Amino acid sequence: MRNLLLAAVLLVLVTNAVVLSGVAYNRAGEPVISIDLTERELTVVQSYRSTDENSGTALSLQWQVPGGDEPTVYPYARGGSPEWLDAAKLSELGFTPAQLKSDREQYLHRWRSLSREVVLVLEYNGEAYRQALLSAEERVDQLRESLAKSPGDDKLAKKLKQYEKSLARLKVSQTRLYVVDAGLDAQAMAEKYADGNRYLLVRGDVGLGWSDDAVTGRIEQVYVQEVHVPLPYSQQLASLTKGKRFYTYNAEPIPPRYQVQLDIGNRLEPWVASVSPLVQE
Repeated sequence: MRNLLLAAVLLVLVTNAVVLSGVAYNRAGEPVISIDLTERELTVVQSYRSTDENSGTALSLQWQVPGGDEPTVYPYARGGSPEWLDAAKLSELGFTPAQLKSDREQYLHRWRSLSREVVLVLEYNGEAYRQALLSAEERVDQLRESLAKSPGDDKLAKKLKQYEKSLARLKVSQTRLYVVDAGLDAQAMAEKYADGNRYLLVRGDVGLGWSDDAVTGRIEQVYVQEVHVPLPYSQQLASLTKGKRFYTYNAEPIPPRYQVQLDIGNRLEPWVASVSPLVQE
């Protein structure tokens, strides 16, 4: 029993040492990326009492995938198949979709394993977001024109109202982080996307999906789902949000109330460098 206890203690110590060394390596030197994001991109998901010295606040990283040709008010919020993830990009990432096209049954039975870890590039408040906003506005305009021609169409009126609400969220409270590229070499991606406060690099999974007779690429997940916020930053967030949830589907959207400087280290793992209030955007 004593030997088992000693072994358990040793395992805990070794595990902690490995974790701490990983954290130290991740934060060694200058950050690979330093970016300022708002509550739209980093929302509070769990708060603790500010007097609790062992806890803080967790922030959920909100991201999207650009939609296709069809104008949409609410682009993919978690995963999707962007146009840039084509056959050439999949080949660059090490996939061989041409081989899988010849055997659909084999693909269908293996789909859960057909994914790989990559470096994902999330563009902040850039062209992908502007295109999503433009598409949403065009779609709302189209619906308004249609309703003007058929003022008694209740179904069309209801659809327009839903799209107008979604457009308001897109303008005011929805995330402006869009997955715009992927690669295998973290250093090369960091050098390519080193343009100031515009890009966030994280690790994630790209997988394959089946659409009719073609194999398509799909953004499966981003590994960074939540970011821990230690004291005293958690106290600031508690004060700035005052317990009021930022986003609810049916509520009127509100502007973000804070800004977070997020630093990304050598292992592409983030930490909070600062928190500041936002009066208005």
